[in-house]
Amino acid sequence: MATIENGTGPTELAAELRKMPDEGLIAQSFVQQGAVHAVSWLMANGCTEERAAEMLASLRVNAKLIRAEALLRGKPDLFHEDQTEFQ
Repeated sequence: MATIENGTGPTELAAELRKMPDEGLIAQSFVQQGAVHAVSWLMANGCTEERAAEMLASLRVNAKLIRAEALLRGKPDLFHEDQTEFQ
């Protein structure tokens, strides 16, 4: 069975989540639900390389906009570039 690589197992992740402030936990929930939605949408609609590339391109545009807004607000950016395996 394939898994999403997150660097930790369920026990370690549970411990990390317990230490998070509420804002961090909410952010993690958004991230996980976004991933669940994306994968389930692909399963329901068919995952072709073209479709996945379109989704990735859209996500990259969104990520760029988020980084720009964070910069305008003077907030530190967690990711200076997209974290992808596929270019």
